[in-house]
Amino acid sequence: MKNNYFIFDTLLEPIFILNSEQKVVYCNEAAALIAGLSVRKISKGIDFFSLFSFTENIWENKNIQEITTPSSYKEVSYTATNGDSGAIQIMIQPLPEDNSKSPDGSDEEQSDNSQAKKLWIIFIRDVTLEQRLQKKYRNELQKKEDVIQALNEAHVQLENYSKNLEGMVVVRTAEIQYINQLMTALLDSLTQGFFIFNKDGKILEFSSKACEFTIECKPQGKYIWEVLKLPENKILGFKKWIQVLFSGALSFEELAPLGTKEYPHSEKRNITLEYFPLSSDMGELEGVVVVASDITSLIEAQRLSEQEKNHSKLIINLIRNKKNIGRFIRESKALICEMHTTLTVPAAQLNAECLFRQIHTLKGSAGILSIQQMIESCHYAETLLQKFKENPTASALQELQAESHIIDSNFSDFVKMSEEILGLNTLSSERQIEIPISKLKQTLTKAELANSPMTELFLNDFILESIGNFFVSFNIAAEQMAKKTDKLINPIELCNADLKILPEAYSSLFSSFIHAIGNAIDHGIETPAVRELNNKSAAGNIKISFEHSKNNRLTVCVEDDGAGIDAEKIRLRLNSKGIKNSHESDSEVIQHIFDSQFSTREQVTVLSGRGVGMDAIRHAAEALGGSAWVTSECKKGTSLFVEVPFINTFEYEKIKLAS
Repeated sequence: MKNNYFIFDTLLEPIFILNSEQKVVYCNEAAALIAGLSVRKISKGIDFFSLFSFTENIWENKNIQEITTPSSYKEVSYTATNGDSGAIQIMIQPLPEDNSKSPDGSDEEQSDNSQAKKLWIIFIRDVTLEQRLQKKYRNELQKKEDVIQALNEAHVQLENYSKNLEGMVVVRTAEIQYINQLMTALLDSLTQGFFIFNKDGKILEFSSKACEFTIECKPQGKYIWEVLKLPENKILGFKKWIQVLFSGALSFEELAPLGTKEYPHSEKRNITLEYFPLSSDMGELEGVVVVASDITSLIEAQRLSEQEKNHSKLIINLIRNKKNIGRFIRESKALICEMHTTLTVPAAQLNAECLFRQIHTLKGSAGILSIQQMIESCHYAETLLQKFKENPTASALQELQAESHIIDSNFSDFVKMSEEILGLNTLSSERQIEIPISKLKQTLTKAELANSPMTELFLNDFILESIGNFFVSFNIAAEQMAKKTDKLINPIELCNADLKILPEAYSSLFSSFIHAIGNAIDHGIETPAVRELNNKSAAGNIKISFEHSKNNRLTVCVEDDGAGIDAEKIRLRLNSKGIKNSHESDSEVIQHIFDSQFSTREQVTVLSGRGVGMDAIRHAAEALGGSAWVTSECKKGTSLFVEVPFINTFEYEKIKLAS
């Protein structure tokens, strides 16, 4: 029978062939089906009794090897490994031995283990096949009936949906309209303006009512550059910004701050603009939400807070600089008087350079004491004066005159406050000296013992002052200037500050030195990051030194360790003004910083840009019969030198009293 098992393949009844160990060596498809496994897996020698469990012994308590004759069919119940169960009729009989010859033609050798070569065939009749098939068909039929039922129900629902579709559309439309009305009402209740623009810069139909107030229009359907009132020279750049924004080349967070930040409101309200992405589910930018916020009240609150802070600083400065307050009041009174006199002439005869020096010096002196309102009014007066120079009309002169009265009013407020805090002595038209009795006795005793002239002793002990007294208050102003320019500055170093001088002689000159401090910080001292790149300390340094020379001259030197003066930059500025300079050396060229209204600044700031500060210093030095000059080295720093006669006696023909 060897290799002749294929004759069982086509049988519809299950056939198993077992060896003496009860392992399956062959089964047909019908047998595999009832066992619940594949033919290949079963025929690999799987134990027959691992395929089924029977309700009774099918071999009638015999070992398979003891079965030598065909058994009769026996009906038993079974359970297969896959969980199927049923009833079968089963019989077993030994297969005839295969006595065929071996491939070489000789009789096959009989093995000692001949018993292992014996095989048995098992025939099975599935008596529950019809029942199982009926069950299977019933299950399949039930599934089909369930599908038919589901289709019928879906058909009914579809018919109902079709019948109610129009009503559902009406309901859904009403719901959407309600949501839109709710969103519109919510947005309209806010004070911020909301609108959306697409990649073409066109504003969509959705916007809040507050837009009519914040950006002064209904923006729907307009282009954003039109709504934001961008000037012609900025529209192209704004369009490129939109193009890059929607291209996704860079993140929205990086690009958004580059958009226009403010809207130019016709009523001078402060309207800020913020940009937020409107993205699709795929993360693509579909639009940009613009939020326009009116922060006028916030800025006003900040201004009032800053005003209160400055007022507090002013009071502290009054107390700290009690000696200098009187000097400031006397000098400012004289300057304001000169300013009013200068402004009394017709527009065509106005000496603008002289007026610039007067106002700029007033602003600098007010800066030392943090008199903010006076600083602001002086700065605005400088702006009006610049406009007057460009168009010297009678109306422009009237604006200047009106602003000069505001400066006077701010000064009067300061004087009144000083009087309330420090007393009437601050309003004196001349310097007041407080002399302790002990100090007076000491001076008189020295005069008696040394037999010295009383005038000389009184001058040294009471009239003359240390020169450093004029400059210690500059530290407060320097700190504020550095803060405004995002720079750091160490306390100003004073050298030979005990040198005694007559204050009245140098009052105007020393007041003008605040411009030198401002220039050093604004033009010279670099930002901390730049200084560290140049191997400098993060904080800048300014030193003021005083020297009394043998030829009875006083030299004041203001040094900084900043970037220095770029001679080439000065030349370019001179060339733009049509001033020839090719014949001048670099050291000669940089002296042009003393020229009236010469500045390398393109934009005017509170600190510099008018080109008046250095001119005021030179003018004050020349008024005393002196001179001023600068030396500079790029990346190392700049030194300002002012040389004037040394005055420590009341020689009225040589000095001009501040009173």
